[in-house]
Amino acid sequence: MLIDFENISQKCTDASLTKEYSTLVEKVNKAKKIFLIGNGGLHFVASHMATDLSRLVPNKAVYSFDSVGFITSNANDHGYDKIFIRWLQTIAHGVENPEDCLIIGLSCSGNSGNVVDALHWAESENYNTFMISGQKSEVLKDNVDQLNLNCDFFHTVEVMCLMVFYDLIHRTGNHCPSIRQEKDRLCDSPLRKSNKDSWEPL
Repeated sequence: MLIDFENISQKCTDASLTKEYSTLVEKVNKAKKIFLIGNGGLHFVASHMATDLSRLVPNKAVYSFDSVGFITSNANDHGYDKIFIRWLQTIAHGVENPEDCLIIGLSCSGNSGNVVDALHWAESENYNTFMISGQKSEVLKDNVDQLNLNCDFFHTVEVMCLMVFYDLIHRTGNHCPSIRQEKDRLCDSPLRKSNKDSWEPL
């Protein structure tokens, strides 16, 4: 391949052996509700993983910020730097026990203002927080735990974040099924039957 993924498999292994990774695993296991926030490509990583974590990990609800209307209206009214705080105030604020919630921020540089501000706000509201970043943040407060993936390229960070989240599914005691396992599990589903099964000649 012509693209440089920075020996991504070894990077993931190295990250998984750190105390920060152990902290992330512990926080994910304890959380009942998880909120994922990120900009650009990492927004779509968050959206993808909110879907798969919710689908494959029982008894956890995982959310990502997927309402374009909410994003644009709040950016227009309050500024782009406040969109994640506004979202969390709406969807997470008022939960019975904030300690049941985990806010995970994703940032390639570690310095994304709206992500950092949201994590600082969440800490002030007694939510659990965590940052996964491509490089060590220069602005994140010390009371927010951070896993630095130590990457040079945006694309490496995005793919590594996907790999980390899929590993977290297994770290919760669950697993990612194979394509064959899913086909076998759903073989009797009427929604999965071929159209030809219900086709009748005229």
